[in-house]
Amino acid sequence: MQARGIQGRKRFFALTRSWAVGLVTLTLLSFAVGYAVQGVFDSRLYSFGWRLALVYLPNVLTMTACALAAARVHRAPHRDSLPGHLAATLGVPVFTLIVSLINGWGALGAEVGSMMVAAVLLGSVLALVLDRLLESRR
Repeated sequence: MQARGIQGRKRFFALTRSWAVGLVTLTLLSFAVGYAVQGVFDSRLYSFGWRLALVYLPNVLTMTACALAAARVHRAPHRDSLPGHLAATLGVPVFTLIVSLINGWGALGAEVGSMMVAAVLLGSVLALVLDRLLESRR
C-alpha cells in the first residue's frame, strides 16, 4: 500500500514538472515572439499571408517548442505510459487553447479561432514526432 502511494506521488511530480517546463517555455517564447513582431503590426496584417507568417507560424513554433520541452522532461518510467506521456506533453498547449478560446469567445473571428486550434494541433503533432525521433536516437 505504501509503495503505491509513493508511485502515485512520483507520477504526479513528473507530470507537474513537465507542465511547469512547458509553461515556462511557452511564456518565454510568447514574450520573445511578441517583442520580435511588435513593430510590424500595421497594414501588412490585412493580408492573410502576412498574418500567417507573422502570427500563426510563430504560434505553431511556440506550441511545438512548448510541447517538446514538456515531453523531453517527462522521463522514464513515466513516459512508458501513453496516456500519462500525452497528458504531460499536451497539457499546457491544450490548456492554453481552452483558456484562450473561453476568454476571447465573443471577440474571436472564425479565422482566429480555427488558426489557434490548428496551431495547437500542428505544434503538438510536430512535438510528438520530434520527441519520438529524439528518443529513438538514444
